[in-house]
Amino acid sequence: MKKPYWEILKQLNPNRRIRRLNSMTVSVTVDTTPNENALKFSVNKKILDSGYKTFNNLEEAKDFPVAAKILENANVASVFMMAEAEAGFISVTKKSDGNWSELKDIIIASIKATL
Repeated sequence: MKKPYWEILKQLNPNRRIRRLNSMTVSVTVDTTPNENALKFSVNKKILDSGYKTFNNLEEAKDFPVAAKILENANVASVFMMAEAEAGFISVTKKSDGNWSELKDIIIASIKATL
């Protein structure tokens, strides 16, 4: 059974108080890609004004909180973000020794925490 994102956030940072707001919640849908080391995370919120961005390290992502939070995980190799009409998607490529069963929920929690 999957844990709610706020429980995962508490595990990541036990001293932080987590507030769940009744405003529009962030919805994240996960899809596979042709690359077995990448997953596509579609979100129902605008993540960029237009175009796309690719981040390969924390320095490149310093002005983009969602990408930076995802890249804090040592098993993430890169983050690709693309704008869509009123939403967007984030493609995350893991390092070859990373495990999606561990990473997927952490990435979803990171997206929801920063959006």
